Amino acid sequence: MYSDFKTISTYYDALYVNDREYAPEAAKVKELLTKHGVPPRADLLVLACGTGGHIPYFKDDYHVSGLDLSENMLALARKKFPGLRFHYGNLINFELETDFDAMICLYGSIGFVKTVDNLRSSMKHIIAHLRPDGLVLITPWSTVEEFQDIIVVDATDKPGLKIARMEHVRLKEPKIVEVTFHHLLGIRNEVTYHKQSMEIGLFSRQEYLSAMTDAGLKIVEEYTGTDVRGGAYIGKRIVR
Repeated sequence: MYSDFKTISTYYDALYVNDREYAPEAAKVKELLTKHGVPPRADLLVLACGTGGHIPYFKDDYHVSGLDLSENMLALARKKFPGLRFHYGNLINFELETDFDAMICLYGSIGFVKTVDNLRSSMKHIIAHLRPDGLVLITPWSTVEEFQDIIVVDATDKPGLKIARMEHVRLKEPKIVEVTFHHLLGIRNEVTYHKQSMEIGLFSRQEYLSAMTDAGLKIVEEYTGTDVRGGAYIGKRIVR
């Protein structure tokens, strides 16, 4: 599952964290959490939290903590949010000493589990850490039904930091997407080039839903609006 974010973590926020995109997405996620019974000040775990890019939009409404597999990303998150708790862990088999009222996994990060078996294991560990009536909201990294090859082009121009970004996203083999990053970094009048490839699992809608329901979650909504990147599958732990 693991992908090396050591280099990317150093400029991740400047390149990817965008208030224009993150703010409306977080607002809709909070609306969906409230709609399905998550109260204010609930214990919220942000899965695959990275550097904590989404955390500013949730920390005033919930008791937030994060989980990620990259020590480099977590180091930055801890530096930005010293009062919050961050856990080192793998989405596939994480084991923590606390349970939560809600969990969210945004930005399609669930795709890093790569295989259906790992997806199913992830859902089992999620429900094992959810309290009764706890909610999980997962945004897919595209789906088998919707995926198309694409080249992403973007740029960042900030004082002291210039980034030219091109990313080639292609179907490498059935149900495995390869994302190749080509990043030109301009820092203090020096230009460097970073290239890296990552593999991401591509699952069908039914595989997402089956993994959740077989783990013991009740699907309460499939959000298909545009405010949340990729839509969302929302499941609740129902204890009878």
